[in-house]
Amino acid sequence: MTIRLPIETEAGQFSESVTFMRLIEHLRLAAEDAYMIGHHRKENGDVVTGQLFIVYGQAFEKACEGITATATRHSRSN
Repeated sequence: MTIRLPIETEAGQFSESVTFMRLIEHLRLAAEDAYMIGHHRKENGDVVTGQLFIVYGQAFEKACEGITATATRHSRSN
């Protein structure tokens, strides 16, 4: 079961900026959580899985940077 968040609106219109900020926040939280799980796994002797979670954390951070770059490049051209 998935809990869906409501679409943010301003005066009934879709709010791209609020949704973008929420997306970035979720990616940052996902990266932090992946790092926490990775370090916990490594401390408990599961080095391979722990390292994979750290790599996932880095991938979330890279996705966050890419999305931010794309969004800011698009907004500057308008």
